[in-house]
Order: sequence, then C-alpha cells, then structure tokens
Amino acid sequence: MNFTQLLLKAGPTRLFAMLGIAAVVAALLFTLVFRMGGESKALLFAGVETREMAEISQRLEAADIPYEIREDGGSIYVARSEVFNARMMLSADGLPSQGSIGYEIFDEPDALGQTQFQQNINRLRALEGELSRTIGSLDGIASARVHLVLPERQLFSRDAEQPSASIVIQLRRDELTAGQVRAIRNLVASATPGLSANRVTIVDETGRLLAAAQSGEEGAADGIDARQVATEDRIRRTVTDIIEGIVGQGNARVQVTADMDFNRVSETTQRFDPEGRVVRSTQTSEETGRSGESSRGTTAGANVPDANGATSRQGPENENNQSSETVNYEISNTTRTEVSEGGRVRKLSVAVAVNGTMTPGADGAAATYAPRSEEEMQRLTALVRSAVGFNQERGDIVEVVNTQFASLAPGGEAAAAPGMFDFLGNLDVMRIIEIVAALIAALAFVFFVLRPLVSGLIRGGANAAAGGVPALAGPGGSGGGGATAALPAPEGAANDVGIDIAQINGRVRASSVKKVAEVVEQHPDESVQIIRGWLNNA
Repeated sequence: MNFTQLLLKAGPTRLFAMLGIAAVVAALLFTLVFRMGGESKALLFAGVETREMAEISQRLEAADIPYEIREDGGSIYVARSEVFNARMMLSADGLPSQGSIGYEIFDEPDALGQTQFQQNINRLRALEGELSRTIGSLDGIASARVHLVLPERQLFSRDAEQPSASIVIQLRRDELTAGQVRAIRNLVASATPGLSANRVTIVDETGRLLAAAQSGEEGAADGIDARQVATEDRIRRTVTDIIEGIVGQGNARVQVTADMDFNRVSETTQRFDPEGRVVRSTQTSEETGRSGESSRGTTAGANVPDANGATSRQGPENENNQSSETVNYEISNTTRTEVSEGGRVRKLSVAVAVNGTMTPGADGAAATYAPRSEEEMQRLTALVRSAVGFNQERGDIVEVVNTQFASLAPGGEAAAAPGMFDFLGNLDVMRIIEIVAALIAALAFVFFVLRPLVSGLIRGGANAAAGGVPALAGPGGSGGGGATAALPAPEGAANDVGIDIAQINGRVRASSVKKVAEVVEQHPDESVQIIRGWLNNA
C-alpha cells in the first residue's frame, strides 16, 4: 500500500522518468547477458560480391542459420559452430564462386545456338575461371584473377603470336616465396595450350611485381640461378642433418658455395683401328689367249674354207694365260657422340661451425664451456667430406671449425619463464576483453548514473518542500530516539527555537502546535512526504 501511495504522490514526471530509467537498465542488462551467453561469430566468407551475397543470404535464411554482414557488405559471419555446415551447404550450390565462372558455363541449354566467336569467348572465360579457382585454393592466397591472351593463327601468316597470361593475386600474408611464384607460373603454363612459363606475369593486390614476362635468355638465367640455389640448399640440408644428429640440435651452422658449370657441350669422336682389318670383298679375274702365223697361197682355193670351216695354219703358235685377284679390306671405325648437360659442379666450398659442449654447474652454478677434442673434429670432417662428395682434384674445400656460439655463451640470459597470463594463449582474448569492458560499463552506469538519479527522485519531495516548511521535530517513542527533518520556519517564526520532542517530558506549547498545523494546511503534499521520511527512518 505504501508503494502505491508513493507512485501516486511521485507525480507523472517522476513516474515516467523512473520507468525510462528502468527500461534503459533492463535493455543494458539484456544486451550484456545476451552477449556473454551467446555464441561468438566466426567469418564464413570474405570478399564476396553483392550478387552472390544476396544468394548466400537467401540460402542461410532458408536453412535457419543466423548471420551478420560486416565490412561494407563484403564479409558474412555466422555462429562458430555453424561455419562448417554452412560452407558445406553453400559449396553444394557452387557458392561463392569468387566472381569467376568455370566450365559450368557450358551447361547452359542455349549453347547450341552460339556462334564460333561466342564459343571461343566462353572457352576463354571458363579456362580463366578454373585457373583462378585453382590458384585461390593455394595456401597463402585469398583470391586470384587470371587474364589469358590466346591469339588466333591468321591466314597467310608465317609467324604465329605466342600466348601470354597476367595474374593478379590477393595474399593472406606478407609475401610469397620464389618457389611458390615459380609454381604458380608453371601451373598456368601447363594448363594453357602453347603458353610458356616465362610469358606469365604475376602481380599482387598492392601492385607489386612478383614475376615479369621474360625473353628466352632472361628465363634461362633465372633457371640457372634457381638450380644453383637448389643444389646449395640440398647440400646444406644433408650436412646439417648429419652434424646436428651428432652434436645436437642448433649446435651446428653450415654454409655451402657451389661453383657450377651450366655450359651444354656436345662432343663427337671417330676412331680407326688399323689392327682390326676385315676382308670386305674379293675379286678374281683370269684371261687365256693364243696367237700364231698362217701361210696361204694366192690361188682362189686358198680363199675358200675347207669343209670344216677352218683355215689351215702353218708356222709357230703362242699361248698367253693371265690371272688377277683384288682383295678389299675394311678398317674398324668407332664413332662416339657425348652430350654434357649444364649443371656440373666445378668447385665446392663447405664451411661448418660446430659448437662445443656445455657442462651444467653444480648447485645452480653457471654452465662451463668445453671445446671438442681433435679426434672428434676429425671424424666430423670426414663425415662432411663423404656427404658432399669431396673431390680434391677439382679443388673442393671443406672446413669444420669448433667455436663457441654467442647465443649459448656462459652467463647468457636463461630462457624466459612462463608468464602469469600464458594460459590465455588458447583463449579468445579479444572476446574476454569485450565482455569485461561491457561489464565495467554496466556497473559504472548503475553506480554513477542510475543510483544517484533514483535517490534524487525519491528525495525530490523533501528537497522541494525545503523552501516553505519550518523545522519539525521527529516523533518520539518510548525509549526510542526520534529523527528530525529541518525545514525553514515560516514568516513570523524566525526567532523560534526548534523543539526536540524526545527531550520534552511535559506539555508542548500551543503556539508551536498551531504553527505546525498552519504549515501542514498550506503544504499538505510536502508534509506527507516529510512524515513518510520520518517513518522510514524510524
């Protein structure tokens, strides 16, 4: 009943103010509890185009998955526990496509009515889209755009233009390694007909040139440098694995310099063996002949042959026999052709620094350094020479030195002990800071804004009556102390002295009671509030 009277006596202004304050406090508490109890949001997709963002929003609403769109509409966030399910659901619908179109462009039903030019353009778009998706799926790359130039062969043209490609990539980290850039160039060149890797240009989102199109000589120079670096790295890893397996992890430093010959040499050798004769062919000819003198008369019968058709010969006869033989020999012939590819090591220099041994001190004393023995260093040197293929004839140099590393020197600072807040490493620190800040803000609002405002509204009646109500004594009780509320005296009572009823055992003057009655009649509302304050303090 007292609360109802308090509301009725407070007036409409104070009542609406109290209701407004209560609504604000309730909203703040609800927001704080919702933020603390609700699940945190995680990034679903970033850099999504507006058209695809609308499709993704519709699919999430149909699946009853709450989402938030942030960062100028380019990023969409969902609850952390729903990220995997949402991505699987959207991937089944081909969303997002990263703004590129792949070979699904040929799934359209009107492809049969396209001209040859339209089909060539769609083929180029599909190839660019597939390459963009493949490059964007690599580690460290957020997205990629690929532009291909595939010139057509002109009629009656002898020389054909070479294809080229330009790639713009958006990185997730600072930069890519040289090996990753070469991998992207080779990937695009292998997937595009007639395209060579040295005609691919790669640029990042800041306009920094990662790889430029090069001529044949420049591309060969880059390939030579890459092969030399790869050879040195391979030898360095081999030596490091062997040495650190003996002296311990971090106790060896290896540097390798390889002088390599990249000249391509072709050598042809032809040799004849005179001792290796072989009969190739033999030719034999034989000739026989006869010659003699014949005497004949001058008669007519001498000119007529005899019945056997032979003529009569008289005188001596000569017989000639002639034979010849030709033998052809073939001398053995050996032809040898040798082609030496570039990349041979002409000279190798290997420098190895090995740290000594550290002996822990007793009772927490500092560790002492001790160099390694000469015998141990000789064994390490022999291992290094065997690992790198040491060849003294070509001038190889292998140096293994025992020295003290600065990072492990005695008296150095020990490893830092775990900090007090290291356990927060696996927690979402920003989320915790957000919750603590919201809680502090809510408490500050309650103590510094809400509490003074409510106290002022409750005591508003007493403060409002301070200008016209005289000093009234609090009611006394048996054995209890009374509370007094000081009010200025009305006109004509400035010289009256306040009466403490608790100190009076006798009667009260009638003039004082009359004055109090007049004040109560003139200010009934303020008098009620004062009396109610007395009762609350009693």
